[in-house]
Parts: sequence; C-alpha cells; structure tokens
Amino acid sequence: MLDKFNTSLIHKNDSLLLAVSGGIDSMVLLHYLHVYSKNNNVKLSAVHLDHQKRNESFLDCQLVIDTCEKLSIACYTEKLESNQGENFHDYARKARYDFFVKTAKSIGANKIVLAHNSNDNAETVLMRITRGSSFEGYRGILPETAYINFPIIRPLLFVSRAEIVEYQMFHQIDFNEDSSNIEDHYTRNRYRHHVLPFLENENPKYLEKFEQFSKYQTEAYELIRKLANVFIQEHQIKNSEFISIDGISFNDLEDIIQIEVIKNIVNDLTNNTVELTYINMKDIVHLISNEKPHLEMHLAENLHVYKSYNTVKFTHKYEEYLEYEFVINECKEIELPNNALVIITKHPNKYYGIMYKLCYNNLDLLFPLTVRNRRNGDKLISSSGTKKVKDVFINKKIPINTRNNVPVLVNNMNEIIWIPNVFKKKTQGSEELYIIYQEGQNNA
Repeated sequence: MLDKFNTSLIHKNDSLLLAVSGGIDSMVLLHYLHVYSKNNNVKLSAVHLDHQKRNESFLDCQLVIDTCEKLSIACYTEKLESNQGENFHDYARKARYDFFVKTAKSIGANKIVLAHNSNDNAETVLMRITRGSSFEGYRGILPETAYINFPIIRPLLFVSRAEIVEYQMFHQIDFNEDSSNIEDHYTRNRYRHHVLPFLENENPKYLEKFEQFSKYQTEAYELIRKLANVFIQEHQIKNSEFISIDGISFNDLEDIIQIEVIKNIVNDLTNNTVELTYINMKDIVHLISNEKPHLEMHLAENLHVYKSYNTVKFTHKYEEYLEYEFVINECKEIELPNNALVIITKHPNKYYGIMYKLCYNNLDLLFPLTVRNRRNGDKLISSSGTKKVKDVFINKKIPINTRNNVPVLVNNMNEIIWIPNVFKKKTQGSEELYIIYQEGQNNA
C-alpha cells in the first residue's frame, strides 16, 4: 500500500514538519511517516492550524494533538485569527503557509510536508484549464515547490485517494471528515463529486493520465523558462526603478517565450505582487510589436510599461511629464525634476557630463539664461535654416521620456542655443562660460 509514495523527496537526516489537518490524507501520511522516519533516520514533527470556520474544528485540532502524543511526535498548533476581508480562502492560505514556515524555522526543520494526492492534482488541473491559467499553472500541483524560499514536498502526490482509503482501513487510522467536503458550494467539491467520477468511468486509469499530462507540461515549461532566462540575461537592463529590454530582439522570440519573459520581468519588478492575466500579457506583446514609436500602458499602481522606439521599459514609477523653467542670472547649479543637474560655471574641469562652451564678450549682456524643457512650437535657428525641435527629436529617434526632460538652454533673446546631444549653436567672444548637463542616476 502507498506503493507510489515518493521517497526521493526525503533524505537521510532530514527534519520534516508535516502539516496535519485531521482529515484522512494527512492522518494517513502522519502514520506512514512515523514508521518511515524511525527506519530512515528522519526527524518528524507535526503542525496544525485551526481555521475556526466550523463549530467542530476544535475536534480536528484535538485529534491531531492526541495522535501525535501517542506517537511521541512533537506537535505545534495555532488558531487562525478572524479575517474582515472578503476572500477568506486567500487569507487562510497565506496565514497557513506563513505559520508553517515560521514553525519550521523555529524548530530547525528543513522541509515542510503536505498531503496532496493524485486526485487533488487532477482536480487542480481541471479547474485551471476551465478558468484559465499560465503554461506554468497548467502543470498542476508539483512534488517540490517553495514558499518564500522554504522547501515544500508532497510525497503522496502520485498516490490515489483510493489507495489512501485502503491504507487507512487496514491500519484503522482515526481521522475526521470535514462536513464542508460533502457540499457542492465549493468549486473543488463539484469537480470531486461530479467530474472525477465521470472520468473514472471513462478510463479507470485517468489519474495516471493526469500525472503524465503534468509531467509533459513541466518538461515543456522548464524548456520555456530556460529560453526566457537566456533572453533576459542577454537583453535586460535593470535598476531599482525599472527593467528595460530591447523590443526588436523581443519580437524575434516565439510567442510562448514572450509571455514567459513578460511574466518573469513583472514578477521581478513588483516582487510578485502583481498577477497579470493572459490578456494583460498579450496586450503588452502587442504594445511592443506595434509600429508606433511611443506607447504606454498602465496595468497597476506599481506597474507601468513604456515603449519608446526600440526600448521597452517596465517600471513601478508613473512617469508624469512636469514642465520646468529656471531663469539664471549667475553661475550656479540647478537640480531638475528628474534629478539631473545643469551646472553653469567658468571652471568645468572638476565636473563630468555633457558640456557646452558658451563664448561671450560682456557678461552683463549674457544673462539672463533660461533652462527649461521643450515647449510646443520650439524652433532651432542655425546656418542651415530653421527646424522644429519636434522634428529634430523624431529624426534623431530621441525617446519620448528624454524629450520631455532634457534641458533646453535659451539665451536672453529667447533663442535656443543648446539641447544636450541634440543641438548646439556656435557663439563668439573672448570669454568662455560652460554649461554642463549631468543625467540623473535613474534616467533611462
């Protein structure tokens, strides 16, 4: 019995913390691991979280405590505090896993053990196919995962519910039946009561087919993830504010790799706090492949996507265009709204940045100078004629964010004389003044 118990997940000298609900699956696993641990030099402890959602839930807790006491297994319990939010399922899951990890760390356990079985996996796969999921999600439940980097194993994942019941009956293991399991109110119960029996009637070995499906999906996903990681390593630019990639290289990827790249970037940038739908990710793909040079998309308070020519930037900072204008009557240093600096000095050697040499004869006639960002209708006047600043930006393929923030230096006759990396007007005179532009650290 329990012939498909996955012993490869457990190693000599492991210290296991088994989550025990009091139901048949976890009580059977508790019994099995008790015997297994004594014969394989493995330490076993148990943990139980009382959700307090049913009047009889205290009986589950007491059963776990009593059983662990009989088996001389250390048991750690806690009651779940009430939740005022609407989604109790998500709240309870997080609280449960947080408690498991906290307990495991406090007692020195190196793995948390859960009692999911092959029926649970079949139900999960079916529910995800029905409601939609990622390629990663369609794998179902995995034998090994992690929660906040703490290892979680499921040695019963290839064992069927029928085998568990057989084991329970043979060893006369006490367990409590959750009264909510017989109700069709919960989605999983409806699959358990109606869909799985139908599949078993069609093919008695259907659980093996789901196991095979999960294995195929996992192997395919590992390849997808590997290729996505190669792209990210080769084409990603990252700092604390944003992650950017090259759009042309991205468009050369297969569709499924593009989705994985986007998912990984968003998870990395938002620390897994934003969950994109498949439609969201396809919208980002369409933004990147769009022929328009400048596009933006706002998906959450901490997730914004900006495309400027071939650069695509994912950022948790909304880039608001703010007009600025500084009138200058002396040598000084100015900090722009984007943290860049404009420095007016006669002694440039101690500064580094993009520099413009302004020649003049009479300092009194030179000031005031104005430093501002671009305005509608701005024009450049040179020996070759007059050009609109907008057209020059477009011809040079200057990113839209750079256009909005780069300083424009205007003389006291309201004539543009310098735009860093874009335009500089020749000036004459025996004296020299230097204008230096230093980009902010978080500019891209």
